[in-house]
Amino acid sequence: MDERTPQPGRLNGAVYAWERITLSARKRDELYESILESSLLKTEYLAMLALAGLIALFGLLQNSVAVIIGAMLISPLMNPILSAALALLLGDGSLGRKSAVILGLSVGGVIAITCVVAWLSPLKQATPEILARTNPNLLDLFIAFLSGLAGTLALRGSSASLTIIPGVAIAVAVVPPLAVVGYGLSTRQWSLAGGAFLLFVTNLVSIIISAALVFRLMGFRPHEEAKEGRSNLVYRMALSAGILIVLSIPLLQTLRQAVGQIALRGEIEGTLNAAFRTSHSSVSEMSFTQAGRALRVHATLRTTRYFETQQINVAENSLRRRFGPDTKLETDQILVTQGGISPEEAARTGNAVSGGVVRPVPKEPPFSFELASGQILADLQKQLDEMLTGTGFQRAGGASVELSAAPPLSVNVRLASAEPIDTQTVALLSSQLSSRLSAAVQLHGQVRLSGPGYESTVEIPESRRGLALEERQKLAQLAKLVAQRPDLQLDITYLPSSAGAAKTVSPPLLLPEIQRVFSAAGLKPSRWNIHAPSETASASAEAAPSAASAANPTTGSAAGAPKVLGAGVRYEFQTYQTF
Repeated sequence: MDERTPQPGRLNGAVYAWERITLSARKRDELYESILESSLLKTEYLAMLALAGLIALFGLLQNSVAVIIGAMLISPLMNPILSAALALLLGDGSLGRKSAVILGLSVGGVIAITCVVAWLSPLKQATPEILARTNPNLLDLFIAFLSGLAGTLALRGSSASLTIIPGVAIAVAVVPPLAVVGYGLSTRQWSLAGGAFLLFVTNLVSIIISAALVFRLMGFRPHEEAKEGRSNLVYRMALSAGILIVLSIPLLQTLRQAVGQIALRGEIEGTLNAAFRTSHSSVSEMSFTQAGRALRVHATLRTTRYFETQQINVAENSLRRRFGPDTKLETDQILVTQGGISPEEAARTGNAVSGGVVRPVPKEPPFSFELASGQILADLQKQLDEMLTGTGFQRAGGASVELSAAPPLSVNVRLASAEPIDTQTVALLSSQLSSRLSAAVQLHGQVRLSGPGYESTVEIPESRRGLALEERQKLAQLAKLVAQRPDLQLDITYLPSSAGAAKTVSPPLLLPEIQRVFSAAGLKPSRWNIHAPSETASASAEAAPSAASAANPTTGSAAGAPKVLGAGVRYEFQTYQTF
């Protein structure tokens, strides 16, 4: 009789039945064969794996939690993971190599197919569900470890208990991080792909180690002789634990950041409640952004009478005393009515609802599309300025919106920064602006780069007809920097360097030599443009009409030749990034 089979009448009225975790030799052999059989690369396994990856990708792109859970349920990746855990415990090299090959092909296949489909998909914007899987912390490791324990314990029962494994797959989310890796590679958002892959590796290592521990409790032993087997097992488990500790270092840092953000939010809410929570008002919403020492707090107040500017300044000073002098408070006040209203107020309200039957409603001014569109753009620019505060980027011009039949809205902006903007930052800013405007938004535009190496000035005296060695080296470095990135463009403006006796020079002085320096550095003519300022070009056109029509030998035609004053010409080199 099986050791777990209860005797007749033994459990009548019992609420707890003790049983051993250790399995009999026959049960261990059956479980071993079951794991081997379920880990084979069968057609069904490959099909379910591909479908799980694609469903997870589409759910992530549509920000649908239900679809992502569906992908987790049909994922078969838990089988080779448990096979790898059993190989780790037994020291079975053949099973370990087989499991590693299956896992490698499975992971690579999911990443490859999701990368291709994400590249073909018109949906490119990073959704909150995608971003949620790019910043793992130590809690994700604990969740995966505990889920591995639960999934392996389920194997010791009957075959029906294997249905618990999909629940474990939901808890650790093995396939969605791989789909995010494919998405990140297809959109060249390397930090997103790296964070998602770290989450997958964390889940994988945690499940393998926890499953190996449960297999050991079930009675599985290494295949080697007793003493040698124990020694090798200790070595393998120590090595696995070392890998887990190394993974815990960045995860601990992200957890500390998350805890710090929660603590900071609690302190800010406490300060705001102390200032604005009264019998007639409360803080309904609060958000904050932090960049270095700069803290920007935005609070929405619901009140029966407006707070004065002095009261808001007092609250802002309280925040500054607690969080530093670079703290800024912004408030929105919503006027509400407390309790009931008087008969006179009810009459006025009824008059407004009835359309002015009691008292005519004043006519509203006619709708002006110009005023409405200008107000919308002004609000958009305000939202952009608030969002860019503390990011290192600032708006360098107006914004424009392109409307299309389907979302997202295309918002074009001109920014200024010391460093180029990356695709992840663009995606995060697009997501934040979408939340602010309650509409899907995709940012596009241009960044004027003012950091070291991205701009330069060369002044050529009238007495010199060539570039100095230092000037050629400086221009060559700038050209190489621009040539390395396809999203950079070089803009060159030439203009008089100082006041003096003017004369007209055409074509621009030293242009052939500058062109040779750029060509030697690998910068193609299509990547740079040279021109004179519009006001200089107009003056030149009046002085020399034939020179104004001279063709630019690089990318187009100059509007006119510049006035080169007695002291010489100044060339200004400016780098722009298009995103």
